[in-house]
Amino acid sequence: MTGTHLSGCPRVRGDSRPAVVVTDLDGTLLLSDGSVSERAVAALRAVAAQGTRVVFATARPAWSARGLLSAASGLGAFLVSSNGAVVSDLDGGGVRRIRAMTPATVRAEIAALGQRPWAVDREHDRLIGPGWPDILASGAGTALRVGDVPDGSPVLCLMVHIDSAAPPPALGVRGTVRWTSSGPGLLEVSAPEADKVSAVASVLAGLGIGWERVVAFGDAPNDTGLLAAAGLGVAVANASADVREAADALTACNDDDGVAAWLEGMCLCHV
Repeated sequence: MTGTHLSGCPRVRGDSRPAVVVTDLDGTLLLSDGSVSERAVAALRAVAAQGTRVVFATARPAWSARGLLSAASGLGAFLVSSNGAVVSDLDGGGVRRIRAMTPATVRAEIAALGQRPWAVDREHDRLIGPGWPDILASGAGTALRVGDVPDGSPVLCLMVHIDSAAPPPALGVRGTVRWTSSGPGLLEVSAPEADKVSAVASVLAGLGIGWERVVAFGDAPNDTGLLAAAGLGVAVANASADVREAADALTACNDDDGVAAWLEGMCLCHV
């Protein structure tokens, strides 16, 4: 397997064009203002036209991600949302896979974490607990303020504010849940199989494609496993240090359209 470091011809194992491109959104594909550039959309359309399948993999809930990716409709792309809790079709919205937690499990995690500020994403809405300051950067969706997690709808993701100055907690499966993080000061709790690797693996199984033909882009701890599993894992230049160390290759930062630059190189090198 060979990669590229900011420049050069990007290839995956066997010097072939990737069959699947997987990209994170915030801090990776998206600009810092939360938008998708015209350049990025054009690059995604170019690789899709060459037969490469596109997967967007994000911590955002599906309803937020779809709003941001409206310009990328028509790609036949897959959407992995809520850190892998849901796999769906970007265009039609059909759900292919879902891994959720019971409200009782979430309440137990909140109690164990010391009643820090929290919010939860369910399939169609967000609930904000005591002390949570806003609804994050997840678009114009409404969020109901609650005192506790109610019974009823399963929970896709629990988000908890933690001290960003303290050493980060150990991430991974912890009993009946999985801990991950998409940014400093934020802990995300999901079902054990609600992670980007498991979710993308389900997409690949349906396509009959192996990981060796995947290129993945990311910037945060919740992308590390994905970059390690892919035939080529590419970190954007603004990625956290551990993600850059885990990656096979490095591209420009999100605000310099690093993903688009890499994809443009892929199109030019594999004609």
